[in-house]
Amino acid sequence: MKSQSKKVNIFICFLSLLVFYAATLSAQEEPSGIYLTWEKDPTSTMTIDWHLKTNATQTLFYRKKGDENWMKKTGNVSDFPFSDRKIHRVFLSGLSADQAYEVKFGAYERVYYFKTMPKDISRNPIKFAIGGDTMHDQKVMEKTNLQVLPYNPDFIIIGGDLAYANGDGKNVKRWYAWFEAVKNTLIHEDGRMIPIMLGIGNHEVKSGFDAESIPEHLKEEKRKESAPFYYNLFAFPGQPGYGVLEFGKYLSFLFLDSDHTNAIDGPQKDWLARELALQKEKNTTHVMAIYHVPAYPSARSFTGRTQSMIRKHWVPLFEKSTMNLAFENHDHAYKRTYPIKNNNVDEDGIVYIGDGSWGTRPRTVHDAASTWYLETSQSVRAFTLVTLQGKSFNIITVDEDGNIIDSYPNNPLIKP
Repeated sequence: MKSQSKKVNIFICFLSLLVFYAATLSAQEEPSGIYLTWEKDPTSTMTIDWHLKTNATQTLFYRKKGDENWMKKTGNVSDFPFSDRKIHRVFLSGLSADQAYEVKFGAYERVYYFKTMPKDISRNPIKFAIGGDTMHDQKVMEKTNLQVLPYNPDFIIIGGDLAYANGDGKNVKRWYAWFEAVKNTLIHEDGRMIPIMLGIGNHEVKSGFDAESIPEHLKEEKRKESAPFYYNLFAFPGQPGYGVLEFGKYLSFLFLDSDHTNAIDGPQKDWLARELALQKEKNTTHVMAIYHVPAYPSARSFTGRTQSMIRKHWVPLFEKSTMNLAFENHDHAYKRTYPIKNNNVDEDGIVYIGDGSWGTRPRTVHDAASTWYLETSQSVRAFTLVTLQGKSFNIITVDEDGNIIDSYPNNPLIKP
């Protein structure tokens, strides 16, 4: 009996060691993907995702840069769709504005850091990189990413068509490649991570759905079914698929769904009308929007169904508001329109910039000289850098080789 009891004890000790060893390995595991975004106030919060093979909760360590002691928070764990990977997520709040914070993932030794946004931009500018349609090919996406880094943007906005996985579990490796590209080329050598906000495009979905025929209590489930990666991998905008992010009183950015998992007309339009009216009432300095399908396309037909629906239902709301820039995608080219109001060139109108060529194969564009609304159109891969200070803004557009191909207004060009 003593011999058998000894064997049992040895076996229990062995199992305990295995569990301890496995826990130690998971604590030291390097994240396969790291992604920062905001769900709420960018001056005082941050949402941090990291991907591991383990579903055991892992501690995120964080501290103000320069502090000695680490604070810690345990991440929530959810499924990475169609994968054995797990999404670990922490929401940090109560942070100081315009402050750098260091982070560590469990026992993994590398220290990263991020910065919260300032409360005011009257004296010092902020910059963000914006574009869409990021990855026909990982190497091409990474090439553009590497042109973004020297400009040191405060954040990045992408207007849909991310990994081109089409909501299909068979394409999960495209998402692995997308997150690998972000980790490889959108984290600075010194460990600075750039928050990214993402809109939805047609290549996030298996198919759209007729919102009118689905009972209200089932719509959330149907959206997740239609775009399983988008709605599970990213905290913002979350359900119902459109939303607004407010940066103090100086910037409100609206993310819209151009008929992918929400109809252009209907509840989304009603929300947009209310939100734009609210921003006008708040006297927000800069109000901007991003969505996937362009109202003023650079390559596709001007009379296409979705394009026409956006001009009919959203553009009049834009024009009643204080919005001055709208960002469009989907056409795999670069364009900037003249200021447009009432479907005419008007100096008091809105400028539409796009058209989704971050990491895709560029398309042939409409000739700007013979297209009434286009001031410039180019068949090129590029991103746009927006600089805001006080009430002023400036944009430059940079191609995949680092050449500045456009600027607006005609201010001195901003260089990295």
